[in-house]
Amino acid sequence: MGGNSMLSIDKTMRAYIAAAAMIVSIVASADAAELRYNIFDRPGSAPVTNLQQFFEALKKETGGSITAKMFIGGQLLNARATLKGISDGVVGGGWVVPSLNQGELKHLNVIPDLLPFVEDPWVAAMAGATTAVLNCKECRADAAAAGVVWLGGIGPDPWHLMCREPVTKASDLKGRKVRVTGASPTRLIRALGAVPVQLAPNEIPTAMQGGQIDCTCGPKAWLHDFSLAEMVKTVVAEPFGVYGGLGGWVFNKRVYERFSAAEKKALLKLIPEFLVRGTADYQKVADDASADAKAKGVTFWTPDAAFRKTVADFRNSEIDNLVADMTKRGVKDPKKLIQIHLKNLETWKAKLATIGSDRAKLIEMLRNDVYAHVIK
Repeated sequence: MGGNSMLSIDKTMRAYIAAAAMIVSIVASADAAELRYNIFDRPGSAPVTNLQQFFEALKKETGGSITAKMFIGGQLLNARATLKGISDGVVGGGWVVPSLNQGELKHLNVIPDLLPFVEDPWVAAMAGATTAVLNCKECRADAAAAGVVWLGGIGPDPWHLMCREPVTKASDLKGRKVRVTGASPTRLIRALGAVPVQLAPNEIPTAMQGGQIDCTCGPKAWLHDFSLAEMVKTVVAEPFGVYGGLGGWVFNKRVYERFSAAEKKALLKLIPEFLVRGTADYQKVADDASADAKAKGVTFWTPDAAFRKTVADFRNSEIDNLVADMTKRGVKDPKKLIQIHLKNLETWKAKLATIGSDRAKLIEMLRNDVYAHVIK
């Protein structure tokens, strides 16, 4: 058989595979479409509950034309594989952590990389959505190249350092193995004298129980969501910052394009509402988890002067380090992207100061200022 015939067969097979993947990711009929959605978080966690409620609302808003089947707890795809799974059509949508996909999302990672420069979850969530969805064309290009449509995600509570052994002074952290993701947070862990270990969130409990890590960086909600309150003895009471840029509403591009105009309108109407609700729910879980951990005897250590100085010195020098790191990743103008996101952080800080705790106003602001501009 000649080379041209083999090439023709290869192309045909690829076409069949692509078509099969589309059928798997969204099972459609004349009247309705079932979207397959993957998330690695555990059942009952704030993100899972929020998304279950979102898909119920989407079903109602579309008159049943879009329904969803959720695969929870990484039963279909693990955290690292979710982006590729969405891209390949294994699922139609999923929960994506940018730091676990730095190669594909080299521009979008500017959002979580600036974690040390934001401590308010609300500011982080709103600015993260604004940068990824609206202001950063390079971020949108990352998503398009990966075969997905990126429509933002909720804001978790601030990252804290949680350790299975006591911490009573900054020097106790030297040599400890700390789970962390993201370029800037990794450098911060090194600055504290600890050893960074790259793990997905759902891998933390097993790694901590097995001694692969001594501590983890992450939101206090994980004391509940991943049962870390049963494993750790110390939580460092000072936050490192908030992980912005989570991808809760990330969809296969072909699947998204198959939605009707009315279905896209429903989607973009509901995302701001559930982004706000999900961010609020995350903070509630974090507060409850902290209280529960304290009741279990977990110590919340107030950092000493040495710890505070290390973190302050890190923040003062980090922008230059981040520019160098992003340049190595192939980002052509990292300073521009950094300034875009820092400006969005300041803009949303000011906006939130004007509306206080009025969630209805915040939802409307997010709809008008960000999601109304998404290309339908």
